[in-house]
Amino acid sequence: MSIEALVAAKPLRMGATGDAVKQIQLALKARGYPLTGTGYFGPQTDTSVEEFQRRNGLPVTGEVDVSTAALLDRAVPTQPPAPPLWLSVSLAHLGLHEGIGSADNKELVADIKTVAPDYQHDATPWCAGWVSFCLSKAGEKPSSQPLWALSYSEVKNEPVVRLAGPALGAIAVKTRNGGGHVTFVAGRTRGGALACCGGNQND
Repeated sequence: MSIEALVAAKPLRMGATGDAVKQIQLALKARGYPLTGTGYFGPQTDTSVEEFQRRNGLPVTGEVDVSTAALLDRAVPTQPPAPPLWLSVSLAHLGLHEGIGSADNKELVADIKTVAPDYQHDATPWCAGWVSFCLSKAGEKPSSQPLWALSYSEVKNEPVVRLAGPALGAIAVKTRNGGGHVTFVAGRTRGGALACCGGNQND
């Protein structure tokens, strides 16, 4: 049975379970999304659905309705693999910036509070908070010190893979006098420099 037929009576969203959810996950997996077909519609599936909708010009709801299902039923197109989900989350927020003057950007503060509940104002450096939020939104475990940039180069007792060089979606940590900066590798410029997508970059 097609996915479109499975959701015809009722769209599927976060919290749903069953074979229909598994089929959705496997269809997304075939397109490069990091899903395994558990049959549970959790945060990682939700983020994958949102990214699939964004890439295909659909309303980004995270809900698998008939329109989204119809595209999932199509043959898998030949295209570059989807970027890692955490990078997709960051790219989807391009243009998000701090509030003007003493005002806070409520969306920005609310996002970071999901991983750092004590975070109050966007005047507080938020590059690490942003990386932590994106990882969490993608179903991954952020640093145990979610607001400290250098924690992403000194994570202890957690699985960390150090790469020989930059890779799409890799976490990049830069040091500087008095602190550091953390962001995601998003590609290279025409001149060969790294292009990164993170938070608190020029506000």
